[in-house]
Amino acid sequence: MPAWSDAFETTLRRQAGPSPPTPEQIAYTNAPEILAISGSFFAVAALVVLLRCYVRLAMLKVFGLDDYVMVVAMLFCTATFACFKLETDYGLGKHFMVMFMDPINYSNFAKILYIHSIVIMVGISTVKISIALFLLRLSTKTPYSRFLYGVIVFIVCMTITCAMTLIFQCYPIQATWDLSLRPPPFGTGTAKCYSLTIFRNLGLMNSSFNIVTDVLFATLPIPLIWKLQLNAKTKISLIAVLSLGWFACAAAVVKAIQQWTVLSDPDWTVHDSFNLWNYIEFTVGIIAASLPSLKPLFNWFLETARAITSGGRSKGGDYRASGYNAGSLGYQKQSDGSNRSIALQSLTNKGASPYNVRVTTAPTGLADKEAWDMVHAKESDESIRPLQYPHAAAGRNGIVMTREVRISR
Repeated sequence: MPAWSDAFETTLRRQAGPSPPTPEQIAYTNAPEILAISGSFFAVAALVVLLRCYVRLAMLKVFGLDDYVMVVAMLFCTATFACFKLETDYGLGKHFMVMFMDPINYSNFAKILYIHSIVIMVGISTVKISIALFLLRLSTKTPYSRFLYGVIVFIVCMTITCAMTLIFQCYPIQATWDLSLRPPPFGTGTAKCYSLTIFRNLGLMNSSFNIVTDVLFATLPIPLIWKLQLNAKTKISLIAVLSLGWFACAAAVVKAIQQWTVLSDPDWTVHDSFNLWNYIEFTVGIIAASLPSLKPLFNWFLETARAITSGGRSKGGDYRASGYNAGSLGYQKQSDGSNRSIALQSLTNKGASPYNVRVTTAPTGLADKEAWDMVHAKESDESIRPLQYPHAAAGRNGIVMTREVRISR
């Protein structure tokens, strides 16, 4: 969260001199590299989010609050990439003194960069809120839930504070991109802006907050998943996927280092390292937060590949040949290794009889057995968390399964 308006003044003071830029300096631009890097990360993040939406809407037919928030985060990500494109149109990638040769062009660039800094800051916070909402669905204990709600409230408060600081970094606001409103020697106005020191300290505080929350969300899934009744291989694979947030932590650390030097770099517009690493942190966070939701799709591909390589041994109404099974749809699997513990009406093929199966789970000895709602069974996180019993019961827990089959002719 650097003070770009103050950085421009500092850069101008350092580059002020009698020597005009050379023809080579005027012709040089690093814009293609900046767009290639930002565009690559944007494309991967967009693809992962689109696949997440497909899995949740088309395969599982549910869309949770964390999914909606992630879609909003992807909109912020798209807007940030659009800012990169507009900034290159106005000179990003060129030497600063070349870009400033056209004051109107520079003013447009500064205005886009002002919007850029606000959008990406809010977007990163939105990703963190989506992750917290996802972890809330995995949490089975009240202390974890309360802690996560507290983290969400803190993120919202921190985001509002940082947004207000960025929006009102100069008074009037237009002075952020219009240097003519500044006092001499840059303009003839009386506008006031925060000092470089204040913004540097606020920016580093915000970066430290991002690093701490990145570490928190990359680490918290480990104890949550390890307590679930899953085999060790499944636990390790889930933890590995959910811990991809450590890559976002690494990007945040590099960004913080760049943040310390960007405001003192006289030619920061050539590589724009701080903004690129900030965007990498943003997109990697989106990717890491969305990959766990793609588990049903990965299972579907694996089952389909297995069916193809086996020579299509299952024909006709055998749904396993087409890659549809309990794992690929996000349902709970039975311990006998079969795939009969799902709603068979979703798996009927042309010409086959439709089946409706109802699975009931309850503690042994519980009179009013609670039916497992198949709508909730489709939740992607239900396949990695234990079944919940609304009522307490003494004694050992067991599983009671009933099948209700109707054959239509």
